[in-house]
Amino acid sequence: MVSSALLINVSPLFFTSASSINPPAPTKNPCPSGYTSWYQNCYKVVETPATWDDAEAACQQEGGNLASIDMSYDQFIRNMNYTKYHNIWIGLTRDSSFGWAWSDNMPVGFLNWAPGEPSAAFHPGDVAEENCVEMYHDGNWNDNNCLQKRGFACRHRQCKDFLD
Repeated sequence: MVSSALLINVSPLFFTSASSINPPAPTKNPCPSGYTSWYQNCYKVVETPATWDDAEAACQQEGGNLASIDMSYDQFIRNMNYTKYHNIWIGLTRDSSFGWAWSDNMPVGFLNWAPGEPSAAFHPGDVAEENCVEMYHDGNWNDNNCLQKRGFACRHRQCKDFLD
């Protein structure tokens, strides 16, 4: 005669109701509301068109600046939904020595000009010249009149305040 044995696993988890299982604690967002975390920084693309100065002021009001970009961040920002179809202001502007400077004082180590750009020379006394930089939807940059209205990208450094 063949004897068969049936093994039954009656672990305590089997009898625990789903309502008594605690879900994992949510992870804390290291960024302010509305921002996306990327490489120790927080980014937000604002679709409301603004002049470069107004865009910088809006970013500063939230504790950041217009985005300064190096090669790794460029790809990230250009793939955000709004920037796939619209040009946006970034934090690069012509400085008083006719060079380029980031509004957050980061060193300028990467430039991604579109072919033929920057196209406008600095003309002293003419504030409407192309002294501010926008990023095209393809990720390339263009110097443009700072009074033009564009959407913009803010960059906020992640800080302990958002993790507590």
